[in-house]
Amino acid sequence: MVAFGVIGFLILVIIFVVMRNQSTQRELKQIRRAHKLLQSQNKYSLGIVMAMSTHLQYVFQTKLASLNNHGLIKRQDYDIAHFILENFQFIIVQCCQHNETVEVAVRKALKGQALTIEFVSQFIARQPSEVRVPWCKNTVDGFIAACRNLVADKVKTQAEEVDSTINSPSSG
Repeated sequence: MVAFGVIGFLILVIIFVVMRNQSTQRELKQIRRAHKLLQSQNKYSLGIVMAMSTHLQYVFQTKLASLNNHGLIKRQDYDIAHFILENFQFIIVQCCQHNETVEVAVRKALKGQALTIEFVSQFIARQPSEVRVPWCKNTVDGFIAACRNLVADKVKTQAEEVDSTINSPSSG
């Protein structure tokens, strides 16, 4: 009688293990399906981000070239701004795809360049608050806002603002 009880108990354990295994297999298939769907959505989203960043990069580079052609930006500042905008898409992709900060992405873009992060930091420090504040957020949206404001027609560096304040005739 005890033998039948043990055999019955073992059969119940086997049934439980088989049912649990089937349930786990079903969950695994659902998770794989969900993972595949998320990968597809992420790939699509990254494609959109790349397309938009490419378009923004072109627009910003065109505006920067216009500022340079009209003599509204110093050559040294143009070179640094050109570097930043030349690597605009790279920086955006590094931040979105690899979850990097803007500073880390800029450092990666600077590898093998004569330009250093100190020059970039000094350049940003000379910019008005419309550029400095978003840049200091160290996020993608701050970077985009900083680049947009960097090539805005009304942008002046702090040094130019001080020069224009000192050299302007006072009304007295």
